[in-house]
Amino acid sequence: MGLYCFTFTSPSLWYYTIMKILIIEDELGIGMPLKKSLQHHGFAVDFTQSGNEGFSFARMYQYDCILLDINLPEINGLTIAEKLRTEKNTTPIIMLTARTQLYNTLEGFGAGADDYITKPFHLEEAIARIYAVIKRSAANKDTTFHVGEWEFFPEKNRVISTRDTEKKEIVLTSKETAILEYLLRHNDRIVSTEELIEHVWDREVNSFTDSVKTHIKTLRHKIDPQKILISTIRGKGYQIHV
Repeated sequence: MGLYCFTFTSPSLWYYTIMKILIIEDELGIGMPLKKSLQHHGFAVDFTQSGNEGFSFARMYQYDCILLDINLPEINGLTIAEKLRTEKNTTPIIMLTARTQLYNTLEGFGAGADDYITKPFHLEEAIARIYAVIKRSAANKDTTFHVGEWEFFPEKNRVISTRDTEKKEIVLTSKETAILEYLLRHNDRIVSTEELIEHVWDREVNSFTDSVKTHIKTLRHKIDPQKILISTIRGKGYQIHV
């Protein structure tokens, strides 16, 4: 279907590892390979072929970016973008358009789209444009963080000890990295389990799962065995101390 997927290295100028993407694309031959490729690169991805369902997802869940086809059954992409912007939904939108639909590009920008990709496209292009629109909309663009004795590099899934006598390096899993980064980007408040599930996992995860608790436990084992950095607030969630 014209979708080309290659091994991709994240853009070196900027990183933002917590990525939850919504793909609204009626062509299964484009949507599914794109979903699997993005998941392979660490994204949490929801995919639907339905315009109505996609619009509902966009209103119901919080995404970092929406990849939105123009021609969709039930409700077209331009209308979806326009409705979301009318509702003050500021999630970055990248329109997916065929070469024969280039005349729709200006109309898409007028409806509230932030960028567009012409089909067929390369995965590298899609990911680069996703990073670019999220970078433009993000309030916190930090690429490294300091937490306790650790320096945290989200793009490398690593923390490195800042002690002069010890340069210990610890590798984190993708989920541990995403949880730690999300807590750090929202260190001014308590983050609920539901919010972590909403931003780090796709919508297919069971909301009653112990996945968050399990990953918090392994994260603490690696960098916070004394439970000094990450506090559990009973009945409310977690808060990190920097």
